[in-house]
Amino acid sequence: MRMNSQQLRVLRFTLLSIAAGAVYGHFDALSVGGGPGSGYLRGAIIGAVVCLVLSAFEIALDMPWAERFRRVPFMVLLAGRSLVYLGVIVLALAASGFMSSEPSEIGHPLRGLLFSIALALIFNLLAGINLLLGPGVLVNFVAGRYYRPRLETRALLFVDMTGSTATAERLGEVRFLVLLNRFVADLSLAIAGEGGDIHKYVGDEIIATWRLGRAGAAQAMIRACFAARARLAARTADYQREFGLVPEFRAALHCGPLVIGELGLLKKEIALIGDTMNTAARIQQACRDTGHAVLASGALLEHVAELPAGIVKRALGALRLRGKEAALDLCALDALA
Repeated sequence: MRMNSQQLRVLRFTLLSIAAGAVYGHFDALSVGGGPGSGYLRGAIIGAVVCLVLSAFEIALDMPWAERFRRVPFMVLLAGRSLVYLGVIVLALAASGFMSSEPSEIGHPLRGLLFSIALALIFNLLAGINLLLGPGVLVNFVAGRYYRPRLETRALLFVDMTGSTATAERLGEVRFLVLLNRFVADLSLAIAGEGGDIHKYVGDEIIATWRLGRAGAAQAMIRACFAARARLAARTADYQREFGLVPEFRAALHCGPLVIGELGLLKKEIALIGDTMNTAARIQQACRDTGHAVLASGALLEHVAELPAGIVKRALGALRLRGKEAALDLCALDALA
């Protein structure tokens, strides 16, 4: 069974915690003349326990009820998470004394406290950078995965808010930005829930990608699109109460080869370049021209053995898209009532 992106992050965090705990336990035992074997074992167990608790904490932060906590200023969120991390690690180190048959093999408590503070700050700094850049982007930069441009096949989801100009004029710029932030958060959670990567926010538009090499990636993108629509519908009362309207969106689903590489000098990002991006943008424009909220290309649907439950398609035939010489087969996707 293939793991989703959240499960992979938890697995990496678990392995890192076990390794860090084992290394600390080894040197802690050696510093007081103890044997390294017990230090390794004790440290690895502590690392695993700490990781399980903190992974549960991070998963809880992704729950809908914790949304208000994710919206606090960045420094407040960083400080709060650091305190939680520090508390969990300190408790684990305190409990480690009961796990050793030889208490003399445990080093000075102050060293454990300093190690806890350093580990909490490092993990949270990495988590903060990950939040600013997007999941996995920091790893790609550090590993140099896209230092030299490479060709990959991706599934693309382009989403933009319907009637955003009129909405901004009605609400005013400040209130519109509050609405836009809420809209983007709801859609992003639906996309991440289906294993998608947020590539970029462009005004009221979201660009997300899935690696087609993963089994069921195309179906997952379709599910994410309609999960986002269902999420907005479920929060109708909240949107009406706060803004007097419920935002809607148009979506384009496409796939194909992309050139991916690092872009920029003073500000770096992972750029996606190619005709596939341009075509997806044109499909999104075709939503407005055809009156359909969700359009998928024939190229994408070739990767879909069976549509997700509750989703139906209607072939529109080969349509000539703006700025494209060749017509493109498109299908409208809808959810059953």
